[in-house]
Amino acid sequence: MNKVLRLWKRQTFAKQLTLVFMGVFLLQLFIVEGIGSNYLKEVMKEKIEESYQIALKQTALSTESSLQMYKNGIDEMFRDPDFILTVEALDDIEQGDEWKIKSDLEQIMKEFMAYRSEVRSVCVRTKNGSTYTYDRQKVELLNPETAQLHEDYFKSCIFEDNQGLKGKWVPTAYYDTNGTRKNYVYSYGKQIMEWYTTRQIGVGIISIDEEVLHNICQDAVINKGSQINSVMMTDQAGTIISHPNKSYIGKNLETYQEDFPLEDYLVIRETITDTGWRLVSVLSKDYIYHRLYEVQNLILIISLLLGVVVLFIVFYVSKKMSKYITDIVDTMNKVQRGKLSAKVGIPQGEKNEISQIAIHFNIMMNTVNDQVRVIKESGEKQREAEIRALEAQINPHFIYNTLDSINWLAIENDEKEISNMLSKFGQILRYQIQKSNKVVLIEEELVYLEQYLFLQKVRFMDSFEYNIECQESVKKYQIHKMIFQPFVENAVIHGIGDIEYGGLIQITIREYDQNHLSFIIDDNGQGMTEEQIEGVFVTRDNRTSSIGVSNVLARLDLYYGDDYKIHVKSGERGGTIIETIIPKWCKSKEMGDGNENTGC
Repeated sequence: MNKVLRLWKRQTFAKQLTLVFMGVFLLQLFIVEGIGSNYLKEVMKEKIEESYQIALKQTALSTESSLQMYKNGIDEMFRDPDFILTVEALDDIEQGDEWKIKSDLEQIMKEFMAYRSEVRSVCVRTKNGSTYTYDRQKVELLNPETAQLHEDYFKSCIFEDNQGLKGKWVPTAYYDTNGTRKNYVYSYGKQIMEWYTTRQIGVGIISIDEEVLHNICQDAVINKGSQINSVMMTDQAGTIISHPNKSYIGKNLETYQEDFPLEDYLVIRETITDTGWRLVSVLSKDYIYHRLYEVQNLILIISLLLGVVVLFIVFYVSKKMSKYITDIVDTMNKVQRGKLSAKVGIPQGEKNEISQIAIHFNIMMNTVNDQVRVIKESGEKQREAEIRALEAQINPHFIYNTLDSINWLAIENDEKEISNMLSKFGQILRYQIQKSNKVVLIEEELVYLEQYLFLQKVRFMDSFEYNIECQESVKKYQIHKMIFQPFVENAVIHGIGDIEYGGLIQITIREYDQNHLSFIIDDNGQGMTEEQIEGVFVTRDNRTSSIGVSNVLARLDLYYGDDYKIHVKSGERGGTIIETIIPKWCKSKEMGDGNENTGC
């Protein structure tokens, strides 16, 4: 308790007031929702049970009416004199009369079933054991097959008592199978009497398709979803005799309740007077109460919305005096995380002490941003000067080597070749001077590399060949001018410079992945040792690397920072492969100093 009290004292007044309001609001919401929900649920349950019991009673009356209708028709047929004489004749059939007797009996049964399509079969057995059956789906005049169900009824003698004299209904049972469909029937049986002598001459059974009971039950269904509501019929022992799902027929109601627990469903029963059978309706409680739940949810939502509105008002009133301090603290946190442009909002018309603090804080941040901007501009100018200085170190080195080649050619060759070399060299100089420290298209850089390699090939007396392959899709991307020329020069001078013939330089430019390009320079020269690779590309020891390579590595650092990679591989038998992976540059964006390395 003391810990809770100490924790409570540490909270601001705004939080304390908010917590008190929330506690009172939730308490009243719990009381209203809890008591109201249970009361409404009980009232709704009683009303639904009452109305649904009436509907189920009406269905039971319909069932009784249907059964009585069949019973009256069957009794009328069994009292018909022609029918009685024909049944008696089954025991005294003489040769030649069998066809006529059975034909007459079939005709009487057909007339009975003519307007009763739901009647499946009629079967009679005399006291002497002669049997004749008319099955709607298995018509055979002379020797019709008697269903096993009827044979069982005759053997059990269930119609031989006084109830059999009046007529007895037998619950649904399996009859036969047509294809994959199992047929179920309920039956009515009674003794056939010779009324003038009050002598029993046989027993008759009429079997009716279970679908009749099923259709009657469907009249009491309020929702067709089997998981919401199902109406079935059971016998006096609780065995299911009619159900939409035929697999339940013959099972006890307790087995059915394993799939539909009573705690989740409302069960309503109504007895059919003549037979003792029962109509059983199983109705989902969720379906019953879903309207109630909707009303409760609506009330809950409205209550929550009202609570939120009141809570907002309380919170606003309690936080008004401390809002500016919170804004200033939040803004300081943003500045601490590096967002120097953050400012404190100052509503118009406010002249209190806290607003003065906010005003002076914004003035201070404007001063800081101005100083940061000056420092940044100075740094950018310094970096550009460094880049130009690095590029300036490359140009004299290249010019010296080129002039040296031209000098040797002037001695050994005629003027046409000297003119050709001077032309190539002039194009190279113009390319360097016109776009100093700028980005160019890759296809422009390829023209430069082609001219450069041509001059070097002439210089080294055609001792090597070169091949440049560029993926067509990357030619319109941009790179910094002469970014890879020092690597090519290194391959010529230090790689194949000492080879008299058979040298080869392969340059490949392709897409590395969605955001990067790959530049591969592969030569078959004398190669590099692990120590040389370590000194040039890792430790960058100026004593082991050329000026051009050192400069280009420094330029790559300035242009791309950590967003580029260099892979160097040199075999024991010579040859070096240098792969440089850099970000893609936008095709249409003009970039001056290479700071913006946004991919296309």
